[in-house]
Amino acid sequence: MQNLGSIKIAGKTIGYGSPTFIVAEVGINHSGDLDLAHKLVDGAADVGADSIKFQTIDADSSYVPGTPSHEVFEGAAFTLDQYKELLIHCEEREIIFFTTPGDWPSLEICRKLPVPAIKISSGLMTNVPIILEAAKMEVPLVISTGGSYLWEIGEVVTKLEELGKTDFALLHCVSIYPASDDKLNLRAIGAMQAAFPYPIGYSDHSLGKVAPLAAVTLGATLIEKHFTISKTLPGGDNFLSSEPDEFREMVREIRDCEKMLEGGVKRPHVDEMGFRSGYRRRLVANQDISSGQKLTSELVGLKRPLKPAGLGPEFFDSVIGRRATRNLRKHEPIGWDSITKA
Repeated sequence: MQNLGSIKIAGKTIGYGSPTFIVAEVGINHSGDLDLAHKLVDGAADVGADSIKFQTIDADSSYVPGTPSHEVFEGAAFTLDQYKELLIHCEEREIIFFTTPGDWPSLEICRKLPVPAIKISSGLMTNVPIILEAAKMEVPLVISTGGSYLWEIGEVVTKLEELGKTDFALLHCVSIYPASDDKLNLRAIGAMQAAFPYPIGYSDHSLGKVAPLAAVTLGATLIEKHFTISKTLPGGDNFLSSEPDEFREMVREIRDCEKMLEGGVKRPHVDEMGFRSGYRRRLVANQDISSGQKLTSELVGLKRPLKPAGLGPEFFDSVIGRRATRNLRKHEPIGWDSITKA
């Protein structure tokens, strides 16, 4: 694994070798309904997510009036006090709260909340003024890269490094809602790992849970997946979000994947040692062999042995042509003690 960088969010390490950091992305699936937002907090905590992420937008500062985005976000904003209420709820449920500020007023809300991280959305990835201002808050950044070329990501990384900011993660993302399997380009995770010494994760917009699992096996250290308590809810991204049962199953299977990925060095597991000694072929006498008899390929067999085991197959050619130093019964292991030295 080329990428060995790590960051910490609320005490949890995100990086290669650490448990996958799983974010339940609710965005504005609450549609501005605070009670629903609290239900989403409970739902995300119940399904085992490490974090829940909201989207903080001031519609007038982010979008031109009359545009679809302005219309969607205009009625979905929470006040600072409402976010404080949600943050307290998250603390009670032991799930990490953070958010995506989309503009200057939203960034100011984040300054007044004890957020442990700031998310930069794909749409903001080239908004360098916002990114650099967020970088000054001294919390890690999580940056989605949907719709970006590798060189564009490199420009953002360079600007952050010039500012002395190195505690950030980069998320591969495809900004299509929803994104079909043939558009996910998950091998880009490896390209980003090779290019940048920072944690690389995956922000998913596909339906189902296969893509996040595949991303984890490819080395993604953070998974962000849209979450809802019901796809039938209006507004937001509810239609493409995972409901609790699916999200819970995804979390469980990611944890299973982590167990499967343990190790990394090709060597026998301690529980394979019995296989090595009991199932690999060894040199045995194919038939009764008399003391002094010359060993031939017909007389020497390669069989799964009884104990004690004979020499390994790698010594087959070395044994042929030597002579038995004692009588050997059929199927008896052939060892150095039973043949001449040359």
